[in-house]
Amino acid sequence: MSMKNTTNAVPRSREEAKQETREALMRAAALLFKSGGLDVSLDAVCAEAGYTRGAFYVHFRNRDELISAVMGRIGDQVLDALLGTGNEGAEENNDLLSLVQRFLQALVSGDYPLTRKGGLPPHQLLDACARSEVIRRQYVRLTRSGIDRLAAALRAGQQKGQIRQDLATEPVAAMLVSIVIGLHTMHDLDMKIDMAAGAQVVMQMLMPVAAG
Repeated sequence: MSMKNTTNAVPRSREEAKQETREALMRAAALLFKSGGLDVSLDAVCAEAGYTRGAFYVHFRNRDELISAVMGRIGDQVLDALLGTGNEGAEENNDLLSLVQRFLQALVSGDYPLTRKGGLPPHQLLDACARSEVIRRQYVRLTRSGIDRLAAALRAGQQKGQIRQDLATEPVAAMLVSIVIGLHTMHDLDMKIDMAAGAQVVMQMLMPVAAG
């Protein structure tokens, strides 16, 4: 069990102290979700963080709000790492080919959170979405963000001549995100999928046909 930080460092303001508490609760929740799933008790989260339930309710109305906040934090970090910020022209290696390579590398290295050994099973997220509108909205936001960033990567690929010019980037990006969500489900069912081979097939469909 973690204990509340009792070092001599004193937060400079009340707001900083509140932020420190919130961060500790979110870190504790993220840690426990990995080992115990989304149904861990609030008492367990508070004990891990070193704070009381009273401190918890200053920041979150219920466990669903906490889950949503942790989902948003981790989801945005994953999207930034794999897909970039989505700002077109801001990142040199943000075309689709570079993104596919980063995604496959994350899978191989075990860094991808939804296929990481000991990580949160994807079906638990969908179960949570079915019972909680707060969690569903967060999941939809992250999915929408992924589609937008992939669409930007497709346009960058078109500018570099890597992607067919006749493709509408938004529908293709939505299709690619749907494929990834489907792969989550297949992984959750312990089905053996050759991710690299699948990525190669997708890229072959998207790449321009060589002339002559």
